[in-house]
Amino acid sequence: MMGPKKNLLSHKKNLFLSFLTISLISCSALGQWWYDRLDIYLANYFFKYADFSNEQKSYVRSVTKDYLEWNSSSEIPKYRNLILKIRDLDTTTTTEDIERIFEEGESLFEASNNFFTPHIVSFCKTVTEKQVEEVNLFFEKRIEGWRESLKESKDKSQEESITESVQRLAKFLGVKLNDKQLKTIGDLAKEIKEEDTSSIDRQNIWNKELITILKGRDSQNFNTLLTDHLNSLLDFEQRGNREVVYHKIIATTIASLNEAQRKKYERRLNVFVTSLDKIIKNHN
Repeated sequence: MMGPKKNLLSHKKNLFLSFLTISLISCSALGQWWYDRLDIYLANYFFKYADFSNEQKSYVRSVTKDYLEWNSSSEIPKYRNLILKIRDLDTTTTTEDIERIFEEGESLFEASNNFFTPHIVSFCKTVTEKQVEEVNLFFEKRIEGWRESLKESKDKSQEESITESVQRLAKFLGVKLNDKQLKTIGDLAKEIKEEDTSSIDRQNIWNKELITILKGRDSQNFNTLLTDHLNSLLDFEQRGNREVVYHKIIATTIASLNEAQRKKYERRLNVFVTSLDKIIKNHN
């Protein structure tokens, strides 16, 4: 299950890219097999945060199973429509087109966030002090890992890092970019003014605030505090210069595809659509 490797271009998440990557991965050669086990994958990922009890694990598994049922009936058709819109982007593609695509993708993330939030709130009422500390340690190690990755990437210029990132994404979509296209991406990347560390710092602050809320799980306003904090993920990525330039890079790259590249691009996305059609059929 390999998708385009994420780098620190928009660290931790661009909500849309994160969610789109999940849906595209589900459309790979193992799409149906993987998607039918999405509930298991999500539960096992959640279990990495702390050493949960069997009762807690059972609750998580029931929630992720319900999520799979809801997602297959309600959301997969929306992913399909979104991928069709991405497939149909052509030489007239503008930054505004890409922004609309991202906004639609973010709405899909919001729908899933709304599904999980009440269940997470209920679950968090059952965590122990030891588990809260384990979650905090998990967060700290992850932040440390991201910072180390950022340090390791400093031997490359921002232009090189972003060019490689877009190149990987293009390859995942069946397209090999030519030298002229790669140079254009590098030139546009120079317009980015923000530091990569900003999103890591924001995530670290969010993590610490979550731990504080969890430590006060016996308070009367715990449900409201945690719900509001989880919903704040929807606005987590500030729409700054980095995101604006990245949208411009994607739009320019798609608009520059030649006939041969576009055929491969459309063929790959049609494979994704066909796989989603199979998922929709098998879950109806």
